[in-house]
Amino acid sequence: MSEQPKGFNINAIVKDYFSKIIVIFLGISISFWFDEWRAHRKAREMEQKMLLSLRSNLTQDTFMLGGTAKMGEDLIRGAHKLIAFKKDSEIIDSVSFFIDMACSYTGCLINQTTYEEIKQTNSTNLIQNDSLKQSILGHYTSLIPYAKEWCEIDKMHTMSHLIPEMSNYFPVVIDTFNLVSNAEKVKYLKTQKLKNLLLTNLAYKREAIKTLHFANARTKKLIANIDKVLENK
Repeated sequence: MSEQPKGFNINAIVKDYFSKIIVIFLGISISFWFDEWRAHRKAREMEQKMLLSLRSNLTQDTFMLGGTAKMGEDLIRGAHKLIAFKKDSEIIDSVSFFIDMACSYTGCLINQTTYEEIKQTNSTNLIQNDSLKQSILGHYTSLIPYAKEWCEIDKMHTMSHLIPEMSNYFPVVIDTFNLVSNAEKVKYLKTQKLKNLLLTNLAYKREAIKTLHFANARTKKLIANIDKVLENK
């Protein structure tokens, strides 16, 4: 057997080789871990930014929904006056105002800017809290469309049934070339077909406003849920 050259130590070489392998492995592992940490941190920053933007939209919605629902209550009171009066004198002075209320309608106006961005970029996976994620999706895919649908029903009935029928008797919008006295308007409001249409329209208005109040309450609750998640970030 040939002798090893002087200064040649196989154990030291093997040890050095494995030491370098371990250093390389640790370096790669640390690099992967750092990349994952950086990606996770970026995702959390994006999530927080997204939730803050969504919260801002929802806060605006509470003002819009609350204001619209309040206005809708006025429309309901006006329409109810045209149906519930017992004596002509109860409404004759303000009959045109009440007619204007009955022939108006509301809408469900909300700011969906952030939600549309989330939907287009498929960013819902950034939301770690599953309960919050489901609440957000349910809010925009179920609750808001439901409120919009009832507002649209009220609008369509008002535009296609109530206003045309009223227009058979008097101009819904004041027409200086075709003036109809308040007394005549009150008389026409007693016709059964017009009264039935007012009753139906009033029911639609009430349901539409009911859904707006509900949507407003759920929007405030969703904001509170977002705040809880943001507090824990």
